[in-house]
Amino acid sequence: MSTPYTWDNANFAWNNNPYTWDDVALVQELAGAIGGGRNYQEVHKVLKDPKKKKQFIKLLCKVQGKEYEETKETADYKIVISDVQLVVSELASTVKLQL
Repeated sequence: MSTPYTWDNANFAWNNNPYTWDDVALVQELAGAIGGGRNYQEVHKVLKDPKKKKQFIKLLCKVQGKEYEETKETADYKIVISDVQLVVSELASTVKLQL
């Protein structure tokens, strides 16, 4: 079994990775919330924090290939489980997540 990357043992250039450590930490938290038979209620608890929700929406746009030069706060964006699963699977294929 391979060792997951952490801040202490990552010995590669992070420059070519489009994700930040904060992105990875959020996705790992969300992956834990949807894994192991948990449901949307657990994901909702994580995304109830406005800062995490905003970060997730930006991350979802990045995964979907949507990049914006300007941003504008909009009304409440409804996040569905398939959005979370998409982001988790994308980052899991790029960065080894320890779940």
